[in-house]
Amino acid sequence: MPEARIVWRGKALNRRTVAMVLAAEKIYRSQFRIIQGSYNKGGVPSSAGTHDGGGALDIDVVKKSPAQRRAVVLALRQVGFAAWLRTPAQGRWPYHVHAIAVGDKDLSRGAAIQVAEYRRKRNGLANRGKDDGPPGFYRMTWELYLKAHPAAVPQAVPDSSISLGAMAYARTHDAMTGAWGADRARVVAWAAHPRVGAITKAETVPPAGVPWHLHFQRVIRKVQLKFKLPVTGIFNEAVAALMKRYGYKITA
Repeated sequence: MPEARIVWRGKALNRRTVAMVLAAEKIYRSQFRIIQGSYNKGGVPSSAGTHDGGGALDIDVVKKSPAQRRAVVLALRQVGFAAWLRTPAQGRWPYHVHAIAVGDKDLSRGAAIQVAEYRRKRNGLANRGKDDGPPGFYRMTWELYLKAHPAAVPQAVPDSSISLGAMAYARTHDAMTGAWGADRARVVAWAAHPRVGAITKAETVPPAGVPWHLHFQRVIRKVQLKFKLPVTGIFNEAVAALMKRYGYKITA
Protein backbone atom coordinates (compact mmCIF):
# COMPACT_ATOMS: atom_id res chain seq x y z
CA MET A 1 0.00 0.00 0.00
CA PRO A 2 1.28 3.51 -0.79
CA GLU A 3 1.80 6.09 1.95
CA ALA A 4 -1.10 8.38 2.95
CA ARG A 5 -0.52 11.74 1.26
CA ILE A 6 -1.42 15.03 2.92
CA VAL A 7 -0.65 18.72 2.50
CA TRP A 8 1.10 19.96 5.66
CA ARG A 9 2.57 23.40 6.25
CA GLY A 10 1.83 24.10 2.62
CA LYS A 11 3.89 21.18 1.31
CA ALA A 12 2.90 17.82 -0.16
CA LEU A 13 4.17 15.07 2.15
CA ASN A 14 2.79 11.88 3.63
CA ARG A 15 1.70 11.09 7.18
CA ARG A 16 4.73 8.93 7.98
CA THR A 17 7.12 11.69 6.90
CA VAL A 18 5.21 14.30 8.91
CA ALA A 19 5.36 12.14 12.04
CA MET A 20 9.11 11.76 11.55
CA VAL A 21 9.60 15.51 11.09
CA LEU A 22 7.63 16.25 14.27
CA ALA A 23 9.75 13.79 16.23
CA ALA A 24 12.96 15.34 14.86
CA GLU A 25 11.70 18.83 15.74
CA LYS A 26 11.09 17.62 19.30
CA ILE A 27 14.71 16.47 19.48
CA TYR A 28 15.96 19.73 17.95
CA ARG A 29 13.57 21.74 20.18
CA SER A 30 12.47 24.04 17.40
CA GLN A 31 10.31 23.95 14.28
CA PHE A 32 11.93 23.48 10.87
CA ARG A 33 11.10 25.59 7.83
CA ILE A 34 10.44 23.16 5.00
CA ILE A 35 11.29 24.67 1.61
CA GLN A 36 10.56 21.64 -0.58
CA GLY A 37 8.36 18.65 0.06
CA SER A 38 7.57 15.42 -1.75
CA TYR A 39 5.57 14.34 -4.82
CA ASN A 40 7.05 17.22 -6.82
CA LYS A 41 7.85 15.49 -10.11
CA GLY A 42 10.20 17.59 -12.20
CA GLY A 43 9.72 20.56 -9.86
CA VAL A 44 13.39 21.18 -9.08
CA PRO A 45 15.84 19.84 -11.68
CA SER A 46 18.83 20.16 -9.32
CA SER A 47 17.19 17.58 -7.01
CA ALA A 48 17.79 14.86 -9.63
CA GLY A 49 14.32 13.36 -9.14
CA THR A 50 14.68 12.66 -5.43
CA HIS A 51 11.53 14.69 -4.67
CA ASP A 52 9.44 13.01 -7.39
CA GLY A 53 8.02 10.51 -4.90
CA GLY A 54 7.38 10.46 -1.17
CA GLY A 55 9.63 10.72 1.87
CA ALA A 56 11.72 13.65 0.61
CA LEU A 57 12.07 17.16 1.97
CA ASP A 58 14.49 20.08 2.16
CA ILE A 59 14.87 22.30 5.22
CA ASP A 60 16.09 25.89 5.20
CA VAL A 61 19.23 26.42 7.33
CA VAL A 62 20.66 29.50 5.60
CA LYS A 63 20.56 31.64 8.74
CA LYS A 64 21.66 28.93 11.15
CA SER A 65 25.16 28.50 12.58
CA PRO A 66 27.35 25.52 11.63
CA ALA A 67 26.51 23.89 14.97
CA GLN A 68 22.76 24.41 14.43
CA ARG A 69 22.95 22.98 10.91
CA ARG A 70 24.69 19.89 12.22
CA ALA A 71 22.08 19.57 14.97
CA VAL A 72 19.25 19.62 12.40
CA VAL A 73 20.94 16.83 10.43
CA LEU A 74 21.54 14.83 13.60
CA ALA A 75 17.91 15.11 14.76
CA LEU A 76 16.66 13.93 11.38
CA ARG A 77 19.06 11.00 11.29
CA GLN A 78 18.06 9.95 14.80
CA VAL A 79 14.45 9.35 13.72
CA GLY A 80 15.25 7.51 10.48
CA PHE A 81 16.04 10.05 7.77
CA ALA A 82 19.00 9.80 5.44
CA ALA A 83 19.95 13.46 5.87
CA TRP A 84 22.81 15.67 4.78
CA LEU A 85 23.74 19.34 4.91
CA ARG A 86 23.94 20.72 1.37
CA THR A 87 26.22 23.71 0.88
CA PRO A 88 26.71 26.27 -1.93
CA ALA A 89 30.13 24.72 -2.55
CA GLN A 90 28.44 21.45 -3.56
CA GLY A 91 25.99 22.82 -6.10
CA ARG A 92 23.90 25.74 -7.26
CA TRP A 93 21.78 25.98 -4.13
CA PRO A 94 21.79 27.78 -0.77
CA TYR A 95 22.55 26.07 2.54
CA HIS A 96 19.81 23.54 3.24
CA VAL A 97 19.34 20.09 4.73
CA HIS A 98 18.22 17.40 2.31
CA ALA A 99 16.42 14.46 3.89
CA ILE A 100 14.95 11.16 2.67
CA ALA A 101 12.74 9.02 4.93
CA VAL A 102 14.33 5.58 5.02
CA GLY A 103 11.76 2.88 4.31
CA ASP A 104 9.13 5.16 2.77
CA LYS A 105 6.92 3.14 0.40
CA ASP A 106 6.70 5.98 -2.13
CA LEU A 107 10.40 6.75 -2.62
CA SER A 108 11.43 7.76 -6.12
CA ARG A 109 14.24 5.81 -7.76
CA GLY A 110 16.66 8.67 -7.08
CA ALA A 111 15.66 8.84 -3.42
CA ALA A 112 16.04 5.07 -2.99
CA ILE A 113 19.55 5.29 -4.45
CA GLN A 114 20.39 8.04 -1.96
CA VAL A 115 19.22 5.84 0.93
CA ALA A 116 21.48 3.04 -0.34
CA GLU A 117 24.38 5.50 -0.56
CA TYR A 118 23.66 6.75 2.97
CA ARG A 119 23.90 3.21 4.29
CA ARG A 120 27.26 2.93 2.53
CA LYS A 121 28.31 6.05 4.49
CA ARG A 122 28.41 8.26 1.41
CA ASN A 123 27.14 11.79 0.80
CA GLY A 124 24.33 10.99 -1.63
CA LEU A 125 25.76 13.26 -4.33
CA ALA A 126 26.91 12.35 -7.83
CA ASN A 127 30.56 12.42 -6.72
CA ARG A 128 29.83 9.62 -4.22
CA GLY A 129 32.01 11.28 -1.61
CA LYS A 130 32.29 10.18 2.01
CA ASP A 131 29.44 11.02 4.34
CA ASP A 132 30.02 14.41 5.95
CA GLY A 133 27.29 14.25 8.61
CA PRO A 134 26.99 12.96 12.19
CA PRO A 135 27.79 9.20 12.08
CA GLY A 136 26.12 6.34 13.84
CA PHE A 137 22.55 6.20 12.49
CA TYR A 138 23.01 4.54 9.10
CA ARG A 139 20.66 1.65 9.92
CA MET A 140 18.02 3.68 11.76
CA THR A 141 14.43 3.63 10.49
CA TRP A 142 11.28 5.28 11.81
CA GLU A 143 9.98 1.91 12.94
CA LEU A 144 13.15 1.18 14.94
CA TYR A 145 12.97 4.63 16.49
CA LEU A 146 9.35 4.07 17.54
CA LYS A 147 10.25 0.70 19.04
CA ALA A 148 12.85 2.43 21.20
CA HIS A 149 10.60 5.44 21.89
CA PRO A 150 7.01 4.10 22.01
CA ALA A 151 5.58 7.44 23.18
CA ALA A 152 7.23 9.41 20.37
CA VAL A 153 4.34 9.54 17.91
CA PRO A 154 3.29 13.20 17.85
CA GLN A 155 0.13 14.44 16.18
CA ALA A 156 0.21 17.20 13.58
CA VAL A 157 -1.90 20.14 14.67
CA PRO A 158 -3.55 21.52 11.51
CA ASP A 159 -3.28 25.21 10.76
CA SER A 160 -6.75 26.70 10.76
CA SER A 161 -6.60 30.26 9.40
CA ILE A 162 -7.82 31.02 5.87
CA SER A 163 -7.42 34.43 4.22
CA LEU A 164 -10.20 35.59 1.87
CA GLY A 165 -7.59 37.70 0.06
CA ALA A 166 -5.47 34.62 -0.53
CA MET A 167 -8.47 32.72 -1.88
CA ALA A 168 -9.29 35.51 -4.32
CA TYR A 169 -5.67 35.52 -5.47
CA ALA A 170 -5.61 31.72 -5.83
CA ARG A 171 -8.53 31.82 -8.23
CA THR A 172 -6.55 33.80 -10.83
CA HIS A 173 -2.88 33.12 -10.04
CA ASP A 174 -0.72 30.01 -10.00
CA ALA A 175 2.33 31.04 -7.96
CA MET A 176 1.63 31.53 -4.25
CA THR A 177 4.36 31.86 -1.67
CA GLY A 178 4.48 32.14 2.10
CA ALA A 179 1.27 32.28 4.13
CA TRP A 180 -0.98 32.67 1.09
CA GLY A 181 0.32 29.47 -0.44
CA ALA A 182 -0.28 27.70 2.87
CA ASP A 183 -3.88 28.98 2.90
CA ARG A 184 -4.55 27.53 -0.54
CA ALA A 185 -3.01 24.22 0.52
CA ARG A 186 -5.19 24.13 3.63
CA VAL A 187 -8.38 24.62 1.61
CA VAL A 188 -7.43 21.86 -0.81
CA ALA A 189 -6.44 19.51 2.04
CA TRP A 190 -9.74 20.24 3.82
CA ALA A 191 -11.72 19.43 0.67
CA ALA A 192 -9.91 16.07 0.49
CA HIS A 193 -10.41 15.21 4.17
CA PRO A 194 -12.56 12.08 4.65
CA ARG A 195 -15.03 14.09 6.77
CA VAL A 196 -15.57 16.42 3.82
CA GLY A 197 -14.99 14.12 0.86
CA ALA A 198 -15.43 16.76 -1.84
CA ILE A 199 -12.26 15.67 -3.67
CA THR A 200 -9.92 12.69 -3.51
CA LYS A 201 -6.40 12.71 -2.08
CA ALA A 202 -5.09 12.46 -5.64
CA GLU A 203 -6.73 15.82 -6.38
CA THR A 204 -4.75 17.74 -3.75
CA VAL A 205 -2.37 18.69 -6.55
CA PRO A 206 -3.35 19.55 -10.14
CA PRO A 207 -2.91 17.00 -12.93
CA ALA A 208 0.09 17.45 -15.19
CA GLY A 209 -0.33 20.48 -17.41
CA VAL A 210 -3.24 22.00 -15.46
CA PRO A 211 -2.47 25.44 -13.96
CA TRP A 212 -2.96 25.79 -10.22
CA HIS A 213 -5.58 28.55 -10.50
CA LEU A 214 -7.79 26.40 -12.74
CA HIS A 215 -7.37 23.42 -10.44
CA PHE A 216 -8.30 25.56 -7.44
CA GLN A 217 -11.50 26.69 -9.18
CA ARG A 218 -12.32 23.06 -9.88
CA VAL A 219 -11.81 22.14 -6.21
CA ILE A 220 -14.14 24.95 -5.09
CA ARG A 221 -16.78 23.87 -7.60
CA LYS A 222 -16.61 20.32 -6.23
CA VAL A 223 -17.01 21.65 -2.69
CA GLN A 224 -20.03 23.66 -3.78
CA LEU A 225 -21.56 20.63 -5.52
CA LYS A 226 -20.95 18.47 -2.46
CA PHE A 227 -22.80 20.90 -0.19
CA LYS A 228 -25.49 21.88 -2.73
CA LEU A 229 -24.35 25.48 -3.04
CA PRO A 230 -24.48 27.61 -6.20
CA VAL A 231 -21.57 26.37 -8.33
CA THR A 232 -19.39 29.38 -9.11
CA GLY A 233 -15.83 28.18 -8.55
CA ILE A 234 -15.33 31.19 -6.28
CA PHE A 235 -14.34 30.91 -2.62
CA ASN A 236 -17.24 33.00 -1.32
CA GLU A 237 -19.00 33.60 1.98
CA ALA A 238 -20.94 30.34 1.66
CA VAL A 239 -17.74 28.29 1.35
CA ALA A 240 -16.15 30.31 4.15
CA ALA A 241 -19.15 29.52 6.37
CA LEU A 242 -18.69 25.82 5.63
CA MET A 243 -15.06 25.92 6.72
CA LYS A 244 -16.02 27.77 9.91
CA ARG A 245 -18.30 24.85 10.74
CA TYR A 246 -15.24 22.62 10.58
CA GLY A 247 -13.29 24.84 12.99
CA TYR A 248 -11.42 27.08 10.55
CA LYS A 249 -10.90 30.79 11.15
CA ILE A 250 -11.61 33.09 8.18
CA THR A 251 -9.69 36.37 7.94
CA ALA A 252 -9.74 39.26 5.47
